[in-house]
Amino acid sequence: MKNVRRERLKSLLIREISEIIRRDVDLPETLFVTVQGVELSKDNSKATVYISSLKKEDALRAVNILNKAEGYIHHLLGKRLKMRVVPRPHFVVAPEVLF
Repeated sequence: MKNVRRERLKSLLIREISEIIRRDVDLPETLFVTVQGVELSKDNSKATVYISSLKKEDALRAVNILNKAEGYIHHLLGKRLKMRVVPRPHFVVAPEVLF
């Protein structure tokens, strides 16, 4: 049963973080990024968010910008999600972009 809950939480985080990036984070208009996936820590307090883009350089720039806005994104997630502990996001480039 816990696995179902974790998968639902991952899916919800992907959807909400994608929406926050699209609407509330000030990325340059030339950067097109996608949230590829989310990995949660065992206690659901930290979330590793995988970002991809068509170009490796764009993904790296977006990850730098998003990690600087990490606290703001966490704040917005706290407003949107009705949870006791909202996972703190950390952004990394999705592995398939690095190769």
